Amino acid sequence: MKKIFKLFILTLAMLSGTGCLNEYLDKAPDAGLSETEVFSKYANFKNYFYSVYGGSNFNIRCHYPLHWCMNSQKVTLEELTDMCDKTRIQRIQSIKLGNGSDATWVIGYMTADSNYPNNAKVPNSWKCIRVCNMAIDKADQIQDCTEAERNDLIGQAYFVRAFCHFELFRLYGSIPYVDKVLGANDEWDLTPEDDYEFLKKCAADYQTAYEYFDKAGVVRRDPATGAGNLADANQDKPNGATALAMKGRVLLYAASPLNNPSGDVKRWEDAAEASAVALNVALANGYVLLSKANYSKNFYGNRYTNEQLWAYSTGSTTNYNSATIQSFVGYPFSNNAYASSQCPTQNFVDKFETADGYPLNTEAQRAAATAAGKYNEQDPYSNRDPRFENAVVYNGCTFQGYSPASIYINEDGSKPSGSLLAYPQSASDGVSETFYYERKRTGALSNKGNQNVILTDPIIRLAEVYLNYAEAANEAWGPDGKSASATLSAVEAINTVRERVEMPAVLAEYCASKDVFRDRIKNERTVELCFEGNHYFCDIRRWKDAPEIGRSTLYGMRATKVATSSQHPTGFKYERFALPANRQIAWKNDGMYWFRFQDSDLLKMSNYTPKMDW
Repeated sequence: MKKIFKLFILTLAMLSGTGCLNEYLDKAPDAGLSETEVFSKYANFKNYFYSVYGGSNFNIRCHYPLHWCMNSQKVTLEELTDMCDKTRIQRIQSIKLGNGSDATWVIGYMTADSNYPNNAKVPNSWKCIRVCNMAIDKADQIQDCTEAERNDLIGQAYFVRAFCHFELFRLYGSIPYVDKVLGANDEWDLTPEDDYEFLKKCAADYQTAYEYFDKAGVVRRDPATGAGNLADANQDKPNGATALAMKGRVLLYAASPLNNPSGDVKRWEDAAEASAVALNVALANGYVLLSKANYSKNFYGNRYTNEQLWAYSTGSTTNYNSATIQSFVGYPFSNNAYASSQCPTQNFVDKFETADGYPLNTEAQRAAATAAGKYNEQDPYSNRDPRFENAVVYNGCTFQGYSPASIYINEDGSKPSGSLLAYPQSASDGVSETFYYERKRTGALSNKGNQNVILTDPIIRLAEVYLNYAEAANEAWGPDGKSASATLSAVEAINTVRERVEMPAVLAEYCASKDVFRDRIKNERTVELCFEGNHYFCDIRRWKDAPEIGRSTLYGMRATKVATSSQHPTGFKYERFALPANRQIAWKNDGMYWFRFQDSDLLKMSNYTPKMDW
């Protein structure tokens, strides 16, 4: 991390001078706009800066999980974990199996993809950072705007600069933190920051963004009440509450084991305090946790909610057969031969507790829940956390157009009429191997369900802020401790997230100590934020749990139709089974904590040894 990153130097060099400005000017050559006219007139300045959100040549949507997954290889980051299997084996499975030499396509996709240029995270990020630095540097030149408008633009520039830097950090580790406009005569041979110093700069930019947003009167874009709520023209832009929440996220990463090898408790205290402040501001400005009945609205069916501090919405409806959602809607629901749904593993399904709060992660925990009369392996989907219904399509569930869903085989191995399986499965079809499908992001979107629906990506929502606070507070002060600005302890914050879906408080035996409660916090975070993009992939790395998970066995749950009996009360025999070898997960060495750059770029880096080395 202390090596010199010449790739970034070269990328930045290509953006020297007014390259991004020229891209804007080139769109309207007849207008005869000069650089002075662009930066002195509010409308021109805003058009220049807003390219970071939706520019035709680059934008930050490359970091929005829903947008980034819109690609021919159906790439998602959650499929690189034990959370799910993809129905069609694509190139990214090479990374999941630890075959780094075969992962060149995915690496190229993130660094310089010619087919999906707006999805390439590295060049898009650096171009956006360049625009942000120009905007911060030139904002005082605007002559026809109000101070509120100027402050809003500056706040957005600080925010997007931090956002792009941090998203690159989550994948590649520390890089140079470019916080000024670099000219042709400046030193370009920049040295990457120490991890902690890098993350502190991100946090500082988010704090500065909040201060400008506050002065601009946009701690949130719309008032918490009133007819215009959630309908602001700039609802897709970040605001003050978002900035504080993101600051808490960054400091949580700074405190986590991967980035805090000495275990500095002060970092956990700082992270807890930052999220406590973010919670206070968000709640004071009308953000709320949606009720159990409205939970799914955070993901589909409408554009924005009062739980989303910042979100990306498709805006218009998306069809079940759309190429843009082939990563989520499997073949049985789309009739699209190229579809490749994320299919939960049994490892992940076990993370959903019973409705009484009994954990089911281990065989011993399942035995204890069974002894208490709360769980039956032969009726495995009854009496479960309500979020299970929101996230997973399972055998016998109610699913629009497929009720009940037939995800089973007959005793002779044949499939029933209307089966959602292709059993046994090939590597190329779009049908589940685990006997599950994911539905959290798209609901009943299918050829027999809701055929068109608005989809929304909650980039950060209030539930995460509670979870960020709880994790940091527990590490700093234990389950019952709280930060100076907080009204809740770590346990109370977790229970707040659970209560809104009508789950009981965490059982007392799991709140006895920091170490015991830590496992329940991790589990709660995984269940609440599942399939929302990068969370779980990044969490198991920052927790340093990825090596153990990467050496585990991934399972499905085979359902076989049998006669109903006391042993098989649902008329199905359920059996755990290991997924095929080509659908397993591997952890070769600690180089797998990070991604790498393309070989063609690495050849330009005489002083850089890639961290991803496996």
